[in-house]
Amino acid sequence: MKVYYSDQLYFNSLGSPVFNLSLLESSYFSLVKGRWVIESYSCDEAFNNSEVEEKAKNLVEKANLNAKENLEAILSRVEPSKIICVHDEFVIYHGASCGRNEELISESSGSRFLYEEQFLGVYPFNEYLYFQGVRGNSSFQKRNLRLELVWEYKLDRREYISLDFLFFEDSVICILPGEFDGGMRTKVISINDSCGSENWVDFYTFKVQNYILYKGLLLIAALEGFYVLDINKNEILYGFEFGYEGGGVNALDSHNANIYHDERRIYVCHSPLGKLYVFDLYDYSIVKEVSLPQGIHIKRFMGKDEASGLYYFYASQPRKEVGNTFLLELDPNNLDAPIEFEPTPDISSRFVAAEGTPEQCELHIDITTESLDDAIRFGEITVRKLAMQHSLSLLRSGPCLAEQGLKPDERFNGTIRLVLHDVQGDTAQIDEYLATLKQRVDEWAAGFDTLVGWFKNPDTGGYIRTQVFPRRAGQPEQMRILPKGNPFANYELDDFVSDLESSTLKLDNKHYVARLTELTETVTSEQSSPQDMATASYFQGTLAYINNDEQAALEHYFTAAQQGCFTGVLSYMDLGGIPQPGQPLFTLVAAYNLIGQDAWSAQEDIDARIKRLTDSERHELDNAAQAIVDNWQRNDVKSFNLV
Repeated sequence: MKVYYSDQLYFNSLGSPVFNLSLLESSYFSLVKGRWVIESYSCDEAFNNSEVEEKAKNLVEKANLNAKENLEAILSRVEPSKIICVHDEFVIYHGASCGRNEELISESSGSRFLYEEQFLGVYPFNEYLYFQGVRGNSSFQKRNLRLELVWEYKLDRREYISLDFLFFEDSVICILPGEFDGGMRTKVISINDSCGSENWVDFYTFKVQNYILYKGLLLIAALEGFYVLDINKNEILYGFEFGYEGGGVNALDSHNANIYHDERRIYVCHSPLGKLYVFDLYDYSIVKEVSLPQGIHIKRFMGKDEASGLYYFYASQPRKEVGNTFLLELDPNNLDAPIEFEPTPDISSRFVAAEGTPEQCELHIDITTESLDDAIRFGEITVRKLAMQHSLSLLRSGPCLAEQGLKPDERFNGTIRLVLHDVQGDTAQIDEYLATLKQRVDEWAAGFDTLVGWFKNPDTGGYIRTQVFPRRAGQPEQMRILPKGNPFANYELDDFVSDLESSTLKLDNKHYVARLTELTETVTSEQSSPQDMATASYFQGTLAYINNDEQAALEHYFTAAQQGCFTGVLSYMDLGGIPQPGQPLFTLVAAYNLIGQDAWSAQEDIDARIKRLTDSERHELDNAAQAIVDNWQRNDVKSFNLV
């Protein structure tokens, strides 16, 4: 068994016979004669664009002749990731979110069918679509390709979310992990596929995470163990307990246990325990239990290399943030092979006093290897890890990795110099990869936690962002020119938005608040995008509110709302109450209503007040609201929510 080093591990199976993995974020490596070779290496934007093009190409190639033209027209305006399926001439895809509702759209031969409600996940099977409605729409539903209802199985409003639907003979099996009465942790519902009637319902004491259907048997990976359920008899045939007692589980991750099988064995990964269990496919006896050293947890099966027959599993070290993912290579025909880590290049690092400022130090990293692919992979992983260790994070208002025992050197001034030694290959190709590495790392450092050195720019008073300057040995060092302004403001703003979404805004931290204040002032004073301007205005309202200036907070929330941030409307109403006809916010809400955005719980009161208007007042309101919408369209302002 071999363990490879990676970061942001991801598997790509799009239309390629070569086994491709993203061993680095936004890049692909292919396995060639036991070595990982760079297949594509680019910045995030270029990578995402190529991914979109590849997905669109694969969709069109797989579509039948009746659907190709329609599909190509839809892909010109819809992201490929939104396409659910193509069946005959029908193309089914996710539309836009409208308030709390989602859109499901089906197009065929010039006809367009729309379903708009609250629902999750769409599972195409034969000529039908299945999904789970939630909240006021809580149910399992089956619809035809014109989105007409075939049957509906009603659920409690607060029912748990089902794992992927399972279609077996004439039944639809829905598996709902949760917490039920009597200590039960999974509910299984079998529904008659013809009419939607209930076949049977049962509860189990284990919490299902993942499953596979094999010859009428459900092979189940649960937190508590591995189980085999006979669907026809509704009977547990076998159970193997893992001895798991809780802990180490991300509540948002529904795949803490993962399962895969081949023609001989079953492979169950238990993420919290970090182990891989291998069972015999026929008698379910335990064949092998695999654990990795250094606290590395085996988390899930990633794929099989058809050329070599080797299996690959995703593994990671919990609570570590960079260089924390690994790839386990396993030969299914030699499960007793010893575990060994791949050889690494010679890597060293040191701090060197900066010229003219001896109290400040640059971080110098040297990597020696003949392999360009290894130099780039290990170079980026090493740079990111040491950047996080030694930089000051403005969003965390301190070092990133101190809680992991990795203390920063506060002499670090934000400059990292990476030098490659003995690398073989075309120098133009090496320099191209190094330029890409610089762009990738610099954008990552600016956007991820906003990493900076421990000293400020004497000309601007601002911290100096962490940047890398890579080169081949023998090339002259690049001169660092301190930037003016803030070219990475949008990345930093995204970090604050993420904190808002996760309710982790650190408004009691003076450094955090000072950085947010500085950033919002920069964004609103520059020619930023409408969404960034609106987001910055919203945060200015939040800052005014914590400073007890409610009037200023209302003004900023209203400005954000004018610029398309509907969260500004909601925060304004939380602070100033539901608006009355004649007030600017009332007209603004009416404009949002015109584009399909309701005012959530306040919409009923808004509608009641609109109904009390005279015809002339209603006409005046409609005209004013339409004028706002027209202005949005002219200025490319889109409605969005921050939370």
